[in-house]
Amino acid sequence: AAAGYVRRLAIPARAGHAEPGRRLFADAGCAACHAPSLRTRADYPVAAMAAQDAALYSDLLLHDLGPSLADGIAGEGVATGREWRTAPLMGMRFFRSFLHDGRAGSIEEAVRLHGGDGSEAAASVRRFDALSAGGRAALVDFVRRL
Repeated sequence: AAAGYVRRLAIPARAGHAEPGRRLFADAGCAACHAPSLRTRADYPVAAMAAQDAALYSDLLLHDLGPSLADGIAGEGVATGREWRTAPLMGMRFFRSFLHDGRAGSIEEAVRLHGGDGSEAAASVRRFDALSAGGRAALVDFVRRL
C-alpha cells in the first residue's frame, strides 16, 4: 500500500521558468546523463501513469565519474566503486547538500566535482567553466529551480 501511494505521488513542479539556463544545461552536455525526461511504458499497469513524461533529469544509468568521486564500494550489482547511477535532479530546490553523496555544499561545487580525471562528465564541466559568469549563474539557477 505504501509503495502504491508513493508511486502515485505527483512529480514536484518546477519553480519558475529559466529558458537560458535550460539551453545552457543542454549545450554544456549535462543533459547527456541528466536527461530532462523519461517516458513511462505505454503498458504501465496503472493506466493514469502509462505513457507519461516524467521530468526526472536523469537517465538512471551508471556512469564512471573517475577516482576522485569513487567510494570504493564494488559489488552493488554491476557497479564498480567509480560508477554512480545518475541522480535525478527533480526537486533540487528542496536540497541543501548536493552530489550523489551530499559532499557538495552548492550546485556549482557539485558540477565542478564531476570534472575529475577519468570522469565521463569532465568535458561537460570544461564547457560549464568556459561559460561567462552570467552563463554559469543562469545554468545553476535553472538547476536550482528543478
